[in-house]
Amino acid sequence: RFGTWPVAMLAQSKNKAIIEGPVCNGSQVIGWHTNEKSKRLRRFHVDMSGFAFNSTILWDPKRWQRPFSNSIRQLDTVKEGFQETTFIEQVVEDESQMEGTPPSCSRILNWHLHLDAHNLPYPRGWLLPRNLEVVLPVE
Repeated sequence: RFGTWPVAMLAQSKNKAIIEGPVCNGSQVIGWHTNEKSKRLRRFHVDMSGFAFNSTILWDPKRWQRPFSNSIRQLDTVKEGFQETTFIEQVVEDESQMEGTPPSCSRILNWHLHLDAHNLPYPRGWLLPRNLEVVLPVE
């Protein structure tokens, strides 16, 4: 129904990595990694690139025992930083309906990098003519 995994991202200072996402026992989500005090108010501490779900949740409420009148949507009034948790709260009731991956959520499979692209024109046809040249040292 709903899968989630840890995402690594560079801190503001760009000299250390922060992990955000599930803490797991096997595939069971038992907690959340979070390092930002302002985000402690969120119910689910997960980055937008750190989850996936069965799309029938959105259009087949009968299959998931959801009332037809409760549509799942993202409101324009949601504060920045709360978009993910607000959406997820509409999709699952709690961590028991989530599956952590990989087993024990023990590997980072996704990095969320905030890179500045100076003087890069918007690409035609949504494709870049060549790969972006980004190298991050591993320490």
